[in-house]
Amino acid sequence: MQNIKILSIISIMMWQSFCWGSDWRVVISRAGFFGKVALGASYELTADHAFDFSLGSYHMGPDRHLQTNLSYRYSRWHVLLIDDEWRPLQIGMFVTHATGNDRYFYKSPNQYPESNYYDPTSIRYGLEFGTTYTWFPSRIGLSYHLRIFDTGFIALFNNSEKNLQYYISSGVSVHFLF
Repeated sequence: MQNIKILSIISIMMWQSFCWGSDWRVVISRAGFFGKVALGASYELTADHAFDFSLGSYHMGPDRHLQTNLSYRYSRWHVLLIDDEWRPLQIGMFVTHATGNDRYFYKSPNQYPESNYYDPTSIRYGLEFGTTYTWFPSRIGLSYHLRIFDTGFIALFNNSEKNLQYYISSGVSVHFLF
């Protein structure tokens, strides 16, 4: 039921956004915390504000599970290079929801130091920093994002071991503009 409510809200937002006439993008990602691979859509409300929704997948042992990801991104600077555009610094926030019987954050995968490394929840949120370069004649873009979970901020202060792989994730995305 929770997923239906979330999808309904996103559908209403997308339906209303057609009236505003901004850019839509299809996004394919090697996404880090957003799943090993993610596929989704991005909508630019204005040149500075964008929303992304994607479906990702992750492995726990031999099983593959899905997760939904929603993010907001703010791009203050837009550098025009002939016909192309570079957004050197994008700042945003995100929320991810793991689905399936074994919720990702309920039971930590083997690569984490302890079985109870994450507190039991299927929803995580955090901050992201990124950059995007778009080639407009071909309408293809390339993005890099660095994401930090909420637990990453807590762990930076509470853990003596500062192994970044447990706190920070990066992802690369390819975009196609409509």
